[in-house]
Amino acid sequence: MSSIAFIFAHRETDRWNTPLAVVEEFKSRGWDTSIYSLFDSNDNYVDDNVYKLLETKPDVIMHMDWGRHLSPVLSKLRNTGAFCVMEAGDDPQNFERNVIKAPWFNLILTPDTRSARGYNNLGYSAMWWTHFADIKTYQPLTVSEKYIAVTSRGRGRSQILDTLADYYPEDIINKNGWEGIEHTEFLNSGKMIIQHSRWGEITRRIFEGMACGKMVITDRLHKDTLLEKLFIDGEDIVLYEDLQDCVEKIAYYNQHPEERDRIAINGYEKVMQNHTQIQRVDLIIEQWKKFQSR
Repeated sequence: MSSIAFIFAHRETDRWNTPLAVVEEFKSRGWDTSIYSLFDSNDNYVDDNVYKLLETKPDVIMHMDWGRHLSPVLSKLRNTGAFCVMEAGDDPQNFERNVIKAPWFNLILTPDTRSARGYNNLGYSAMWWTHFADIKTYQPLTVSEKYIAVTSRGRGRSQILDTLADYYPEDIINKNGWEGIEHTEFLNSGKMIIQHSRWGEITRRIFEGMACGKMVITDRLHKDTLLEKLFIDGEDIVLYEDLQDCVEKIAYYNQHPEERDRIAINGYEKVMQNHTQIQRVDLIIEQWKKFQSR
């Protein structure tokens, strides 16, 4: 049986997060999975469990952190003989932190194509693996569409989204803090899902919204992000330029449900075919097999 060890900030009470989605997908394929948490009982970062991991010999080690864990103990991971992977999940905003750890891993997986080029230019092996939707959690639900649009970006993180929620408090809801199925139910409660990036980056909520069968409307990003390589404006997704453009497009698609549903279906199908935990785990296993054959 193949084995994979995960390193991330894990609590026993966690119901859902991105690392757990990957853990569960490996587990469903018959892999022996283990989690070595970076947290102590007070949610402080510690290395105790990483040292325990160093005494084992898994086939793959995967470090999944948002850039806060910089301990040099990670430099010892390759001594286990494992294929060591770092998921730099909060690139580009944490690229400067993640790049410090890059020399300690065989492969870096980053959701930001610009960061992938940055790692490669420095001589590190990195691949662009954009965000994905955990389809065991995010899926279409039969719930009432109470709102015209919803976003779980959270207040105070986007002036555009805050303004929309302030001007249309009964129709556009901006609220975060959801977990797992509660987040799915919230996303399903809107006719469409709006998003606005904080760092000019492709965001995870695009994929989660599409996996719920909803049309996603988000800000147009720089062409270097390759968002428009993933999704076609007006076919799989709707992109806006500014607040006024966003308001006009929300109004238009609210009044044209057939067109909204067409885009939602196209986005859903693209996510199902290309951007779930299934395809992401496929990639890790493929790269591990290449590592073995060297």
